[in-house]
Amino acid sequence: MRSATVILAVVFALGAITAEAGCAHPYSGKPEKLKKPRKKRKPESAQQAENAEAPVLDEKCRTNFFADNSRVRRRTRTSRQLTRQAEEILLEAERQEGSSRITAVGDALGKLRNALQADPYSAEATYRMAAAYASVGKKGCAVALLQRLNDLTKMPAAEASAERAINRALRDQSFDLFRKDADQALGR
Repeated sequence: MRSATVILAVVFALGAITAEAGCAHPYSGKPEKLKKPRKKRKPESAQQAENAEAPVLDEKCRTNFFADNSRVRRRTRTSRQLTRQAEEILLEAERQEGSSRITAVGDALGKLRNALQADPYSAEATYRMAAAYASVGKKGCAVALLQRLNDLTKMPAAEASAERAINRALRDQSFDLFRKDADQALGR
């Protein structure tokens, strides 16, 4: 019987301990201090999406493609191929909107830069580059390239093609937003 009393005493003691610990009121004790939540930063992609309405191409535009005024070996075939590729990209860009359009125009400008490095006297590539800049609202770059196109008329090797490109630029609607500046840059 003694062992039964000991077992009963142990069970009673354990029951008292658990009842005391388990029956505490849920709101007893000091309240925990909560941390003030921080504002979450938007991911960069979300910030870029907000700014996608007016993506910016490089403001700096190169208009002098003459290698240190030395004799330049003209690679006209390469220049024409790159200009055609850029023209196709620009036609595709006209059908697009937003940041995809800006990206396509940027790709075309890269092709046109390479075309002008291959043939710095290419009037067609110069004209296309001016029109591409005008299509994305880069008036300064477009006017500088139209001025360069006018300068090409003073070079005997490029005079005829520069005159043809100037005539196209005079009719091109891409330059209508700044027609007066464009005509002045073209010498008209």
